[in-house]
Amino acid sequence: MKVVALHTDFRIYWPARLKALSEELASRGDTLEVIEIAGEGSHYSFAGNNDTLGMTWHILFPESKPEELSGETIEPVLFELLTLIKPDVILAGAIAFPSGALAVKWGQMHHSRILIFDDSKLEAVRRNPIVNFVKRAVYNGVDAMFYPAQDWMNTGRFWGFSDDEMFFGVDVVDNDFWSKSRKTSHNAWGDYFVAVGRQIPKKNYFEVVVAYNKYLKTIGENNPYNLVLIGDGPERGRIEQYVIESGLSDRVILLPFLRQEELPVVYQNAKALICNSNSSETWGLVINEAMAGGCPVFASYECGASNVLVKEDINGYKFKCNDVEMLAECMVRYHNLNPHMQLAMRDSSRNIIEKWGLPRFANGAVEAMNYVMSHPKRRTGLIDKLIINKWHGQYRPI
Repeated sequence: MKVVALHTDFRIYWPARLKALSEELASRGDTLEVIEIAGEGSHYSFAGNNDTLGMTWHILFPESKPEELSGETIEPVLFELLTLIKPDVILAGAIAFPSGALAVKWGQMHHSRILIFDDSKLEAVRRNPIVNFVKRAVYNGVDAMFYPAQDWMNTGRFWGFSDDEMFFGVDVVDNDFWSKSRKTSHNAWGDYFVAVGRQIPKKNYFEVVVAYNKYLKTIGENNPYNLVLIGDGPERGRIEQYVIESGLSDRVILLPFLRQEELPVVYQNAKALICNSNSSETWGLVINEAMAGGCPVFASYECGASNVLVKEDINGYKFKCNDVEMLAECMVRYHNLNPHMQLAMRDSSRNIIEKWGLPRFANGAVEAMNYVMSHPKRRTGLIDKLIINKWHGQYRPI
């Protein structure tokens, strides 16, 4: 079986996932080739170029950003390469993007099986009936879906997939990397809560600082923890201004993005990770990272990973997105736990995330591939075919 993994770009978490999949396929006598559409840009561009880890790895437009490329531009270059590879299965990104849309079109033309990975829940994005009609037509050309967890089954059913056509395990990280003990410490930061990510509106870091200010006022002089914010983005100036105006400069530590190699020790020494994202945060892999490092998590109910990974009073707390009173109370509750209970939360994070490592991704993907190769390709009607032929996907940077 020849497998192609196709997406806009495969940065940060993807090389390790794909390497695990490649090794699993190789053990069965199968092969994997990786195709990235764009070599520049994306919201993970701060990470630099990927280490391809010895895999066969193609970049179609190495000097271009995704937003500079239309589906019509991508199609002939991509299809020429796929013609050379002749894949039996294409594992591709969401059908909203050129990677997924063009994979479906190729599958219709060449009878390749199409497996789409996606972590967007139905309720995360409001769509009108016309958009839903078009998406269902394109999904009729998809043979199976690869979602994060069973929480996505209602989404898959809405788009016309049976329970047998849904598989799970896409949103994992390399737990060994994040859990490996690091010698460096951050004693200069004291005891601290941490928030990591792009400082954009959907992640609501400004409200995290507001909630932290309320926590300080509640704790008073009772050895309050500091707050470390790691990242950058359009909200940074607003956050900095609030920190200064509120007299928090001695308590709130603002840092730029750190290299992945620098982050494990941050989680391993933090009191807790804070994730205040709204429902457009389809998963939130920073939660996986932190938990692998033994870090408790305070996460909004709306964040995709929250219901699956965060267990109330066991490895953290959940709160309503942007409810600063509720988030502040989470901070206070944790602060008031005795050291034994805090340690138990750390252990619980490690235990919960243990099953969410690279084998989960590789096994879930292979299970899906076995299914699509052992079942007839899903049927598409005339209208489905017309829509699939016309839809090329589009990339909208966040």
